[in-house]
Amino acid sequence: MHCRRRLVKTPSAHDCVAVFLVPLALAVGALGYFARGRRRVVLVLVVSAPLLSVLAFALQFVPGGVEMCRSSTAGAELCKSLPAVSAWEGPLPYAIASALVLLSLAPLASVRTERRWPAVVSSVLQAIPQVISFGGFVDWAPALAATIAVAFAMGSRLHARSTG
Repeated sequence: MHCRRRLVKTPSAHDCVAVFLVPLALAVGALGYFARGRRRVVLVLVVSAPLLSVLAFALQFVPGGVEMCRSSTAGAELCKSLPAVSAWEGPLPYAIASALVLLSLAPLASVRTERRWPAVVSSVLQAIPQVISFGGFVDWAPALAATIAVAFAMGSRLHARSTG
């Protein structure tokens, strides 16, 4: 009896969404335009970005992202669900995930400095691994959307400062 093990990424909607991730996050983030002048809404967005990012990181340790299957020549196959981090190889995915969590703190800097550029730069940098990994970091999309929303929302501060 011959047994073999294989680690398989579970097919999911994440793979299909990866192509539309940045435009979708940009569209949702553009809703931040409507938060202009509403300090409480902006503060909710600012606080939600790092919380959503930490939640995305924690979800990587919950079983369900990867399946490990064992099969034999008799045809019996036994599969069990594993956390997504079990498929991460080397330190790079951990470094990217940690960087995404740190980048989600940029909206705090935007509000503190009353400038939009920290959120804008963070949005661009957060989008890069989400696009090139073809959905590998799609769990961070809500944090990206919140960061983009803060970037749009901070626009009124610049306008108010230049006119007043």
